[in-house]
Amino acid sequence: MPGNWNAAPHVTAIYSVSSCINDSPQGWLKRWLHNDWGFYNTHVDGRSVIPPNENGFEMLAYRLLPVRFHKGHTEPLSIDGVAPEPLPPTYRTAGFDIVNKTYSAFFECSPLSCNALAKDIPVNACCLVNTLDEAIAVARKFSAEEPEPGPYFVIEVLRESEPASTATSPRS
Repeated sequence: MPGNWNAAPHVTAIYSVSSCINDSPQGWLKRWLHNDWGFYNTHVDGRSVIPPNENGFEMLAYRLLPVRFHKGHTEPLSIDGVAPEPLPPTYRTAGFDIVNKTYSAFFECSPLSCNALAKDIPVNACCLVNTLDEAIAVARKFSAEEPEPGPYFVIEVLRESEPASTATSPRS
């Protein structure tokens, strides 16, 4: 976690889907191993973008709720262009992030971390909300109030409970 981020003192890590606060491995985009949503379909692809001897990356997995939140309303979302491998049973939910996506091909900002709204909205130590119901309520709120331009998406963030021995990517 960046040393200058201190919006919520109980947050010890930022597992945001956004790369506004956390760095991505240098050159990951040029490798073009990601799918249309900016994530990797396999662990091997995710791990392969980490330069040798690069530390500080942890393998995370994401599940996108097939709903888009826009101007306080919900719309069904088609999730095309992905064929992820099944997650190993070692993955556990870390919480839920709420991120916007406007002009970019990928997700952009998580107001919980990027706008420091974690100081006003209950989050866990990973700067994520704990339940899907809470995440949906926050997504509706963000889509109506637009701390960043919407629409908004709810993404479950999962992490390995038994980390692999190799350093891995936060965008996997």
